[in-house]
Amino acid sequence: MSDPTIGPAVQRLLDRLDAIAASLAQQDGALALLGLGSVGLDIARADRFSDLDFFAIAEPQSATALRQDLNWLSSIKPLSFAHRNTPDGWKVLFEDGIFAEFAVFSPEQLPHIPFQAGRLVWAYPGFDVNLVAPTRHAEPMDTAWGISEALTCILVGLGRFHRGEVLAAQRLIQGSALDLVLAMLHAQLAAEQGGDPFNPSRRVERIWPDRREWLKQACAGYGYSLEAAQIILTELTRLGPLPSALVAAIEALLQVPDLKDNHATV
Repeated sequence: MSDPTIGPAVQRLLDRLDAIAASLAQQDGALALLGLGSVGLDIARADRFSDLDFFAIAEPQSATALRQDLNWLSSIKPLSFAHRNTPDGWKVLFEDGIFAEFAVFSPEQLPHIPFQAGRLVWAYPGFDVNLVAPTRHAEPMDTAWGISEALTCILVGLGRFHRGEVLAAQRLIQGSALDLVLAMLHAQLAAEQGGDPFNPSRRVERIWPDRREWLKQACAGYGYSLEAAQIILTELTRLGPLPSALVAAIEALLQVPDLKDNHATV
């Protein structure tokens, strides 16, 4: 795929994907190649920091063979690193620095996999392209459930913070609870602005440029979970009614004197 409007780094990615398609077309039982993310339908947001995300589709026995032997990739350009991170997928680094995440599926698997629509890069003649249209999508979060779940993360996290488990507290409050808030905000606003329904932390700086200071406070870092908890709690009040008993328990923990050696500045 060649596009004179894109830069050389992105063109290099697209050329590599085309080369993968050509190699895949030579494999017995291969059926299609689906580009995803910034090499799929969102090429406009690709840049020199993008990587390759794709699905290879093949007959069941061929899919197994393609997962086990990556020669169809290394024959294009040697691989300097390869990590099988799921039963169906790999993360690989080509010798020239291009990084790729991909999975190999049979058509029968696709209806059970949630994914966003992609760009059909190549298909075997006669392949039913409807098979690569996603039938499962990211589940929309129920706001009431998300609020309660986030509050419980804050409550448990504050307990751990006061116990001296500062890192565990940070991950619950500034990680899990914040992720839930972002997911709820995504459901309300970001879907129409190019957000990622599978990872609501993606592109938040572009979607909500006015929230950068809030994000600095909501994930202020090691030792700052009390401050982050208060910021996130305030945001939750804007998303819907909060269960009063849970809020009271959190506020009580927010009033506990901070243990001196828990704070990052000490």
